[in-house]
Amino acid sequence: MSKTQITIEFDADALTSYTDERLALLWHVAQASPAPHGDHAAGELAERIGREIIRRWLREVPPALWHHQGRDYYWAELRKVARYEPGGRADTPEFHAGHWVARADSAAGQP
Repeated sequence: MSKTQITIEFDADALTSYTDERLALLWHVAQASPAPHGDHAAGELAERIGREIIRRWLREVPPALWHHQGRDYYWAELRKVARYEPGGRADTPEFHAGHWVARADSAAGQP
C-alpha cells in the first residue's frame, strides 16, 4: 500500500454546529497535527475544540471555562522576568512570531 495524505477541512467558528462524532474526530485530528509542540495556532485550535467538548459534556451546568487555567501560573512567572515584543499587529499571524525579552526590573520581581 502506498502512502496517502488525508486533509480535513472545517470551520473553527462553527464548532457548535458539528455533531458529537465530528467534534471527536476534530479533537483527534487537532492532537495529531504535525505542527511543532508549542505552535500557537495549533494549540489555540485544539483548545477551542476541547472547550466545545467540555461545554457539551456539562451542557446542563454552564461552567466557567476560562477563569483558571493550568498555564496561568507559568505566564505569571514569565511576565515577572520578561515582556513580549510582538512580530506584528495583534490582528495578524505575525503577532505570534514575536519574542520575549528580559525585563530590566526582573531582578526585583516586578511584573
